[in-house]
Amino acid sequence: MTVSLIDKRHISHQVYDHILDNILNGVWPPGSKLPSENELCQKFGVSRVPIREAIKRLNAMGIAQTRQGEGSYVMMLTPGMFMNSLLPMLVLNRKSMMDILEYRRIVEPENAALAARNADATDIANIAATIEEINRVGKPALEFAIADMKFHLDIARATKNSLLFNVSNVIRDVMVSYYRKINELMGVDRALKYHRLIFEAIKSRDEQAARHWMQEHIATTIDDVSEKYADETGETKQQRKKRGMKKWEK
Repeated sequence: MTVSLIDKRHISHQVYDHILDNILNGVWPPGSKLPSENELCQKFGVSRVPIREAIKRLNAMGIAQTRQGEGSYVMMLTPGMFMNSLLPMLVLNRKSMMDILEYRRIVEPENAALAARNADATDIANIAATIEEINRVGKPALEFAIADMKFHLDIARATKNSLLFNVSNVIRDVMVSYYRKINELMGVDRALKYHRLIFEAIKSRDEQAARHWMQEHIATTIDDVSEKYADETGETKQQRKKRGMKKWEK
């Protein structure tokens, strides 16, 4: 990596990215010692400040560990490190909520279809138990929101795809604080209706139906939320129609 690849904007972020690339590509494998600050300064053509900021970030992520008087060492890498790195990007505001819901609209229908194909008896039992928990809570409260998000996480787990499950877990952690308001907008009865339709499709191994009902479930959620926060999102009714969203008239 040459000096010319580092420009003057967000220098510490670029240094971090280049160091991480070298780690992921095996240049500095787990257990190895990172080059000294002086060596990294020469490599990237920057001062000590962005180098230190990049190393500090690597330490915070658990990717590196700085030992006083010894230097910085590369740690063993785990999927959770990179899943957790999504959290700072998902700032808790309504624009981020709409971005997450849009992501879910794209991904979760395929999660449901894959769950219909791969779910085993334990997965089916877990989803059924979560639906009963949602029904027991019976009102838009924090407990309902937690159980609601667990339903979607159970489906991600049933896909048997660890990446889909890990990403869904991060989304759940961010979204649960919003789900009380979302469920107030949707209503418990409508949420339960979709959950049961999705569950029955998964249970019967009907991939097409599972995909369809999940797609409609997320789309109506987005429509309700975007209607509520239209002023902040800047989204118009015509824009929602272009995305294929169904408008639920009150």
